[in-house]
Amino acid sequence: MSEPRRLWDKGEALDARIHRFTVGDDPALDRELLHWDCLGSAAHVRTLQRAGLLTADETASLLGELAAIDARARAGRFDISPEQEDCHTAIENHLAQRCGPAGQKVHTGRSRNDQVAAAMRLFMRHHALRFAAGLEALIAELLGRLAQDGGVRMPGYTHMQPAMPSSVGQWLHAHAEAALEQLRAVEDLLTRLDSCPLGTGAGFGVGLPLDREYTARLLGFARAQRSPIDVQNSRGRLETYFARVAADVAAIIEKLACDLLIYTGPPYGFFELPAALTTGSSIMPQKRNPDVLELMRGWAGRLRARVVELEWVRGKLPSSYHRDLQLTKAPTLQAAAGAQDLLEVGAAVMRELAVRKERLAAAMSDELYATDAAYALVRRGVPFREAYARIGEQVRAGVFRADAGARAGAAGLVDERVLSELRADVAEAAGQIARIRERVDAAEGALLNCG
Repeated sequence: MSEPRRLWDKGEALDARIHRFTVGDDPALDRELLHWDCLGSAAHVRTLQRAGLLTADETASLLGELAAIDARARAGRFDISPEQEDCHTAIENHLAQRCGPAGQKVHTGRSRNDQVAAAMRLFMRHHALRFAAGLEALIAELLGRLAQDGGVRMPGYTHMQPAMPSSVGQWLHAHAEAALEQLRAVEDLLTRLDSCPLGTGAGFGVGLPLDREYTARLLGFARAQRSPIDVQNSRGRLETYFARVAADVAAIIEKLACDLLIYTGPPYGFFELPAALTTGSSIMPQKRNPDVLELMRGWAGRLRARVVELEWVRGKLPSSYHRDLQLTKAPTLQAAAGAQDLLEVGAAVMRELAVRKERLAAAMSDELYATDAAYALVRRGVPFREAYARIGEQVRAGVFRADAGARAGAAGLVDERVLSELRADVAEAAGQIARIRERVDAAEGALLNCG
């Protein structure tokens, strides 16, 4: 039996230029999707058996070979040739070679349209769960540093000018709250991804008795996606939301990096990166460069660009499948990798960052307490505008001095009640995501016994 090069091959010649253009980067990109396509195929094979379209022996043969393909793919030893176009064709060709007629049956009741939708859905779900784990780790680092250094006083700035008393804890708390917000966004993303597209074929349903709810359960989804047309309409839509969540995760890291680029450099010097997290100059022997912070900032911009790319690819399309959707793969894969790297690097920076307490103490000038002094007058019955004017005049005259009680007070510190609420909210969001992760891990591990 000869191996077909393309699943749609009808024996007619194809212009080589058209082939290169339509295949694009899929042979390389789809290496990232091999595992997920094997999982989707394993679920589809079991569903075909349930429908009486595969025998038990055929099912066992196909599942065994899918597990072997998956193991080879994980080891980097399963190739996708340009002639095969994509992972779907490479897998099916291999199954046809190794399993004979059973391999020729594996595409029964599905199209590459619902096949790639399932692989991408599984890929995005996996990386959304990784985003969640990364955010939880980043929050843990932030709160750990807060417990260690939260009481260290620090100037608060508006318009890049010294404004009011703050603290290292208040600064860390802000980033932890932002990370919690994104943890909740990941939870919402997982909910949106939690429906199975398999069994809808080219986008109009399949005229075979396929139990789609069974397929969904096998793959760890909460439900089957109801509308066959919306399966294709949701391609690009879900990828865009996935990339937007990734870009918003990156925005948290970006702001942290921007702050640290300011606070680690002159004239501030409030924090210091260890030598292991810096690079050097090829010409200036004295230089230690915060390249990691600059690239954290730069990668956030790249991830925003992936969102824009997806918006433009999908935004002009009518309903149902169009080949344009092939172009949603690359930005989605890039968003997944970029956000994950940023979360890991961001957590490492927070863990290793040194706090220069003497520089922070020296920066706590009297003027930072001017608003507190105005409030002290207000508590004695002075109208705020009058108090504002009095303190302002003292500052302009150079005679304002901060009260020792104000310096020792709680202004700019984080209340423990607030931190307790934050920890409870993080635990609640993490618990919801953990239940999804448990369901997904159990389902995926059972399909190919691949863990």
